Amino acid sequence: MMSRARALPLLTTTLACVAPALAQNLDLDKVGGALGGTTTMQLAGNPGEFYAILLDYQEQSTYLPALGVTLDIRDIYASLSFNLPGFSGVTDASGAASASAVIPNDPALASLTLSLQAVAYGSTWSVSNLVRITPQAAGTFAPLRSQPAVPISGGGVVAGADNELLFVGGSGPVAQTLRTRTEDWSAAGATFGVGLLSQTTTLADGRVLFTGGLDLLTGQPTAAAAVYDPATQTTTTLAMGTARAGHGASLLGNGKVLVTGGSSALNLSNPLSLFTGILVSTELFDPATDTFSPGPNMLEARAMHTSTTLTNGNVLIAGGITLIPFLNIPTVSATAYRFNPSNNSFGFPSTFGGGRFLHSAVALDNGKVLLCGGINIDFTQFLTTLNIQDLIINTRTDCQVYTPGILNFGTFATVNGMQEGRAGAALAALPNGGALMAGGFQLAIDAQTQTFVFGATATADVLGQNTITATGSMAAPRLFPLAVNLPDGTVLVVGGGGNAEVYQR
Repeated sequence: MMSRARALPLLTTTLACVAPALAQNLDLDKVGGALGGTTTMQLAGNPGEFYAILLDYQEQSTYLPALGVTLDIRDIYASLSFNLPGFSGVTDASGAASASAVIPNDPALASLTLSLQAVAYGSTWSVSNLVRITPQAAGTFAPLRSQPAVPISGGGVVAGADNELLFVGGSGPVAQTLRTRTEDWSAAGATFGVGLLSQTTTLADGRVLFTGGLDLLTGQPTAAAAVYDPATQTTTTLAMGTARAGHGASLLGNGKVLVTGGSSALNLSNPLSLFTGILVSTELFDPATDTFSPGPNMLEARAMHTSTTLTNGNVLIAGGITLIPFLNIPTVSATAYRFNPSNNSFGFPSTFGGGRFLHSAVALDNGKVLLCGGINIDFTQFLTTLNIQDLIINTRTDCQVYTPGILNFGTFATVNGMQEGRAGAALAALPNGGALMAGGFQLAIDAQTQTFVFGATATADVLGQNTITATGSMAAPRLFPLAVNLPDGTVLVVGGGGNAEVYQR
């Protein structure tokens, strides 16, 4: 291996054939990190600059007098930049460069963090941001390198500059930022704390809308709403027209937010309260005026359903607890409707296999929508006896995949094969129409106390091409976890119990 004394002169000598250019801050990023897989470093700078990407397994402030810059890592392995393809060279006409390397499939590397930084020369030397890579076996979960100071439970996520992610609402009044390139957390000001069964919706202008849920003090559905502006770190408190918990809220193609259904009277200590106060009404939030206005009624009242924005700006409303029209008898919905903002109306119903509520939904990258698991209830015996123990509860092990059609029609296909029933699972879309389904719970009623029992799970499954396969389990069971796709291709799972974990594809 080339010594440090020889590596630095080689960097400087290489510049002799490089035309000087205006130096600027370099931007270094990463994709990958799986053991036995390819990891790619992506560099953005000025066109025609000489560059070198340096790496080390220790971080230490290192001043390089020959270059006039200070690194966050040691430079003792600088010679590797000239032996690994793409780790040194000249940026292209757009100022970009990339370098790829295969991480050996050695489990011992899973406990090692590699730190990388780039230097480049235009008219002067410049140095990039720091990037960390923690190798991990594909198909497994591993703890995030650092953990948030305040646990996260629900809320929403906003993408920021430099691949930072802002987590809001799920840590009470505290907003937190994750710098994904280094896996470091920091406080990000005060925000709005949400309760269980609330909704968090990112607006087209980058602000975040919070609506309803169970009030943190009373435990009852609330009409409270708020808008958080990440740019100014300010929160504006609002109010919907109706108290709602277990409602839906989705961004429409016209920039407004459709708020649907929910329950106006819910007590989690009383299972029978699930079937009262179910709303048929909707509201529309206009971000131009920060106001709510009544929307069209749904064709069926529903709560604890899903609401998913489609690629054309329509919204798919699916499942939930509902009432049989005219009879007002509770049942679990197996129907879905598409809301079209252009005519402010719901289209014709589509049906799917098996009613479900408290399921999860995510828009896939192929334009389809995944409905994962959920809970079904057989009311047959209960409606005769009105004995809560006669409610037959089933946590579903199947998924439904929705394919949009023309004129607000669409079709569902059943995909079986989850390891166990999941309600309230974390979902993250994966490439080629796939998805990660992690955690969640099975629901039951305690015969003695006649209250809900939530059996959280740590297992995870992956949706492929019309198939579901088991993947690695998380370190801890999670109830209503949150999954977030990270810029490097991994998936972060937080909330519901345990530390933040990263899933490596």
